[in-house]
Amino acid sequence: MFSMKPKAAAVTSLQVIRKSNELIEARYRLSIWEQRLVLTLLTQISPKDEDFKRYKIGISDLANLWELDGNYANAIYEEVQNAADSLVGRTIQLSDDPAISETVSWLSYVKYRRGSGEVEMEFHSSLKPYLLQLQKHFTQYQLGHVVNFKKQYTIRIYELLKMEAFKATGGSFSKTFKYTELRVLLALDEKEYKMFNDFKKRIIDPSVQEICAHTDLNIVDVRYGKTSRKITDITFVVKVRPADEAITLELEMEEPPKEHPIVEILINLGFASETARKYKTRFGVKCIERNIAYAKAKQEAGLVKDFPSYLNQAIKEDMGGAWEIAQAKQEQDNAEKQAQAARREQQAELAHLQKLAEQAGIPLETLLPKKRKGGEQPENSSKP
Repeated sequence: MFSMKPKAAAVTSLQVIRKSNELIEARYRLSIWEQRLVLTLLTQISPKDEDFKRYKIGISDLANLWELDGNYANAIYEEVQNAADSLVGRTIQLSDDPAISETVSWLSYVKYRRGSGEVEMEFHSSLKPYLLQLQKHFTQYQLGHVVNFKKQYTIRIYELLKMEAFKATGGSFSKTFKYTELRVLLALDEKEYKMFNDFKKRIIDPSVQEICAHTDLNIVDVRYGKTSRKITDITFVVKVRPADEAITLELEMEEPPKEHPIVEILINLGFASETARKYKTRFGVKCIERNIAYAKAKQEAGLVKDFPSYLNQAIKEDMGGAWEIAQAKQEQDNAEKQAQAARREQQAELAHLQKLAEQAGIPLETLLPKKRKGGEQPENSSKP
């Protein structure tokens, strides 16, 4: 029976992720933060669960789990809030048949309260066949294998390869994707990474590097098949690390060097790692923060199509500098207007009480709210 009472999340990197193979092979695209939320939520599902529950996930717990800097809590909370909001609208295309359109959503419920330090979420019921009571045709792995991933597409490629690991003979296996089919699986637009070299540089190479560095899969070779002079297929040759080797790898990575939070944010927004580090040194944290806020405001206003490119220009020209001053001035003006309105309200109330006192022939002080001990005014009362 479904319980409306949220279940507290207790998440560790040793917990297991389970997904149906059909879901792994579905067409969808999530940001790195959206994937972190989905995977954190997946750790709360028991193999025996018959229905989804609502879970409260602490932001500090999530930051520790994904090895993020907890001292940068406000930025992390904003990323989590934005990711949770967007996940409600994100969909998954399941059917490969062009005559059939089967689309499901990720989340059905999100709740957060600023300052609470937690977010409450629930998977959409349409995902039950792909996440609950899995008996066959599913893939599982420890969350710890993916917590160090920084690139958007690494988790997808890791899962697609992990799904084939059971076929390994002699500890090795290979998986071939048609280039066009892999682009569809990753939900890439036709205009994105049109040149194969860009696709390789931005997606394949970073994913291979992260998978080899952090997981139980070691990609020993990537082969590119051609028809004439055009790349048509990609083959990953993979060695499955023995359990003891994988454990050793995890122990060696227990204390990985941590990037500054602003560098992590830039990387998550699409900047190359080296560029993000250079920008942090060259422009400084405050400049980058205000220009991220500026670029997001312009994006929300529908004025930005290519966010990373626009943000890059904004940082270089400090376009957010004047905007930040204007925002502060606007907030100050709004505060002054609110104060003026409050004073006018108080004056009007005092005039009204004065008139009532004159009509009743009593002193004005008789109608004024009584002060509490210590000179405090009662709530919802006005000062004379």
